[in-house]
Amino acid sequence: MNDFQKLLIIGLDGATWDILMPLIKERKLPILEKLVKNGSYGILESTIPPVTGGAWLSLATGKTPGKTGIIDFLNKKDEGYKLYPTSSSDFKGHSFWDYLSKANKKVGIFNYPMLFPPYKVNGFMVSGLGSSPDDNISHPSFLKEELEQVAGEYEIYVDYHNKKYENLDLFISDLNKFLDKFEKWIYYLIKNKEWEVLFLVFSVTDWVQHIMWRHIDESHPLYDPKISPKYKEEFIKFWQRIDKILGNLLDMVPKDTIVFLVSDHGFGPNDQVFNLAKWLAMKGYIVRRRNIKKLIKKYAYKVATIVAKTPIRELFSTKTRKSVGNVLRTSIADEINFEKSKAYCLGHTIPFGAIYINASNEKERDEIRARLINDLRNISKDIRKEVEVQMYEPKKLYSGEKVNLLPDIIFTINNWRCVIIEDSFDKPLFEEKSFSTRHTGAHRLNGIFLAYGSGVKKGQKIDGAKIYDVAPTILHIFGLPIPKDMDGRVLIEIFEEDSKFAKRKPKYFDSSYYEKKGEDEKLKKAINNLKLKGKI
Repeated sequence: MNDFQKLLIIGLDGATWDILMPLIKERKLPILEKLVKNGSYGILESTIPPVTGGAWLSLATGKTPGKTGIIDFLNKKDEGYKLYPTSSSDFKGHSFWDYLSKANKKVGIFNYPMLFPPYKVNGFMVSGLGSSPDDNISHPSFLKEELEQVAGEYEIYVDYHNKKYENLDLFISDLNKFLDKFEKWIYYLIKNKEWEVLFLVFSVTDWVQHIMWRHIDESHPLYDPKISPKYKEEFIKFWQRIDKILGNLLDMVPKDTIVFLVSDHGFGPNDQVFNLAKWLAMKGYIVRRRNIKKLIKKYAYKVATIVAKTPIRELFSTKTRKSVGNVLRTSIADEINFEKSKAYCLGHTIPFGAIYINASNEKERDEIRARLINDLRNISKDIRKEVEVQMYEPKKLYSGEKVNLLPDIIFTINNWRCVIIEDSFDKPLFEEKSFSTRHTGAHRLNGIFLAYGSGVKKGQKIDGAKIYDVAPTILHIFGLPIPKDMDGRVLIEIFEEDSKFAKRKPKYFDSSYYEKKGEDEKLKKAINNLKLKGKI
C-alpha cells in the first residue's frame, strides 16, 4: 500500500441499519451490499441524548458531552438560565481535522452540521445545518462562489417542518432538486480539490426519515394503506439514489482510499408528545411568573414573522432581519421564576427531556433529584397512559471540565418514541400523536458505522463502537498521536491483522503536541519560502 493515504468519510445523518439492512438483503442497495460484504460494519452508539447538535461534535472531537458541554443544538455556556446555539467555536482547535491540519494533512469538510462560521484549516471547510446560504459559509471564502458556479444558488436546508410539505409530492420534488445540486457540489470537490481526508455530510437522510416514517412503518398510527405504499416506494427510491451516489464517489477515489460511513444517531417512529414544562409546573417544581414584556415581545415577533413573508423583508439586510428576530424571540425562561422554582427546563429541542435542579446546597439537590426521579417513574399516573420512562444522570454518565453545564436529568419516554416539548405551558400535557404530520419519525441511539478499503477486514461485524471512537481511529490511520483528553478508542478490530494499521500501536500524547507540530510546520514553510526566493 502507498504511504500516501486517503480517507473519505461519508456522514449519513440519522442512518440506521434497521432501515438499510432489510433493503440490502432485498438486493435493493447494491453499493451498500458491496460495502458490507467487503468491509467492517456495526452499530455506532450515539451520545445521550442522540441529537445532531451534540453528536456530530462528539464525533469530530472524540469527546463526550462531559468535556464538550454540548448535548443539543442549544446549550448552556455558563451557570445562567440561557441556552446558546452550538457553533464552530465548540469545534475549533480540538476536532480531528484541526490536528490533521497541524500535522500538514490536507482536509476537506463539507456540509458539517453546526460548523458555523467556517474557520481556517489546511484545506477547505463548508458549513452545513445551522448556517444560512446568505452567510459566509466557506473557507476559503471564494469557495461558495465556485460551488454556485457549479450548480447555481447555494442551498443548505429543505425545511420539512414547513406546512407546504403537507404536500409530500412537493417535498420529494424539492428534496430531489436539492440532491441534484448536492451531487454536483460533492463531485466537484472530490475531483478538483486537494485532500487527504474528506468528510461529506448528507443531512437529507435525516429529513426524509422524519417526514416519511409514517409511510414506511405499517404499525405507525398515521400509516395509510391507501397512500403509504406509494410513498414507501418513493422512500426506497431515495435510498437507492443515495446508494448510487455512494457508488459514484467510490469510483472517483484512488483504489487505496479507506472509506468510512457514519451516522450521528439512528431512527424510529414518533407517535407521542409529552409537555415537560407543563408537567414541571403541575408537580410544583416550576413557579411561573406573568411576564408582560414577554406578551409584548410575543406579539411583536408574530408581526415581524408576518412581515418577513412579504416583499417588505427585502428592505432589510439578512443581518438586520436576524438581529430583529433574535431580539424579539421569546423563550420558556421568560415565564419562569427561577428564584422560587426547584427544577426547570430551558427549551431544549424535542428528541429528549432535560431537567435542571435549582438548589442552594448538595443535600437539597439530592432531595429534589430523588423526588424528580420518583415522579418521572410515575408519569403514567399523571398522563393516564402506561408508558416506560428511561432516565439518565449526565453528571454520573460523563466526566469532564464542562459536565456541570449539563442537565441534572435527561429522560426519554418509550425508548425515544415520545417527543418531549419544553417551550410551552399551554399545550396539552400528553398526546398520542406525532409531533406533526411532517415529523413522524424520531431519533434513536443506534447509528451506523462502516469501514471499507485497503487494510480493512472484509465482512467483519463489530460490536461496541461509540461515536467518540471515530476521531481517534482517523488519527491512528495517519499514524498520528491521539490527544489524551479524547474519550474514544481506536477501532483496531476493523483492520486486517497484517495491515500497518493493526500492527501500529495507538500513540497517546498531550494535545499540546499538535501546537508544537503546527509551529514546526510554519517554520518549515517559512524556510522553504526563503529558499525559493534565494535568500538562504
